[in-house]
Amino acid sequence: MKAVPLALLAVAAATFVLARVMQGRSDAAVWGFVRATAEAGMVGGLADWFAVTALFRHPLGLPIPHTNLIATKKDQIGASLGDFIQTNFLTETTVRAKIASVQPAARIGQYLQDPAHRAFILGELSEAAQAGLDSLNDEDIALLIRNVAFGQAAAIEWGPPAGALLGAVIDDQAHVPAVDAVLRVLRDWVRDNGALITSIVAERGPAQNFGPARAIHEAIGRRAHQELLDWVDDAYADSASKTRQAIDSWLRTFAAELREDPAMIERVEHLKSRVLDSQEVHKVVASLWPATKRLLLAALRDPDSDLRRRADAIVSDVAERLGQDPVLRARVDSRVERAAVYLTDRYGAEFSTIITDTVERWDASEASRRIELQVGADLQFIRINGTVVGALAGLLIYTFAVLVLG
Repeated sequence: MKAVPLALLAVAAATFVLARVMQGRSDAAVWGFVRATAEAGMVGGLADWFAVTALFRHPLGLPIPHTNLIATKKDQIGASLGDFIQTNFLTETTVRAKIASVQPAARIGQYLQDPAHRAFILGELSEAAQAGLDSLNDEDIALLIRNVAFGQAAAIEWGPPAGALLGAVIDDQAHVPAVDAVLRVLRDWVRDNGALITSIVAERGPAQNFGPARAIHEAIGRRAHQELLDWVDDAYADSASKTRQAIDSWLRTFAAELREDPAMIERVEHLKSRVLDSQEVHKVVASLWPATKRLLLAALRDPDSDLRRRADAIVSDVAERLGQDPVLRARVDSRVERAAVYLTDRYGAEFSTIITDTVERWDASEASRRIELQVGADLQFIRINGTVVGALAGLLIYTFAVLVLG
């Protein structure tokens, strides 16, 4: 690009020399017009060459004041550019308008509806999670878990919270499935072990060596087995049975004692101390992290693991809801907008310093060279225009002088 305005300047200079020579050899008035045009073109081209060059270096290497502006004003330019971006772009109004026009919720939902996109996102997250887990020191994490777990467990009484929790479970009837499970197991055991129950009753009866007594004891055992089976079956089948009511009553009493009875609370605290001081419990807690880490890493590495499938199902469901639920989209857009505004208000100034600090670190001559490579090509049009416009202006001025001033 520098060659083009230089060539025009050379043409103007050659034309000026030719016109000057021809004026001395010929009386034709046209050479005056040619000379004035070329002379003004040279002046315009040289002036704009000086202006453009002065931005990036000293023209002809001469330390003329107010030249080499980029190098000498580099830090001020960086600071002004940073302030300009912060003032005109990193503002709440600009950010809100941009977020509203982008509609992030709809675009996110559309992107995540593609299985390939979901697989890519989950794959990247899995790799990041694996790297994070691998970077953790197992011994430090295990020690942290033990300290936190035992520290928190030792700092509170177990009885009152356990009693409150048990009372809430009973009030919500959440314990019923657990009672059903226990009664079902007990019923199945009694049903499948009739011979054992009969034998126990027969062996514990009096007069074991008397034959008829043995038969009576076995009959009593069979009867006891049947009665026991009927009782457990009735308790399992009838949620309003007396057995169920007795269980609920005992659980309520136990919950109240855990909350309010000092003796019960003391016994629970004693049990807590034994549990927390147990080496077996310490070993179990210490082994939690390695086992958990191993399972997590295996699940993260396997694209077909249950963890990855569940994550994909969750993301797919969220994507579908974002595509169909305008209320959810509006809520997500609002939160993204608030987050963007918060980040802009809190870190906008720090972000703008990236530009300022980067420019300050540049070498002055290197900064001038980089900027010239970016915009210098366009600035050469100034030199071209200076030559052309100067030539036209010179022609007009000379024509005016000839025609009007004589």
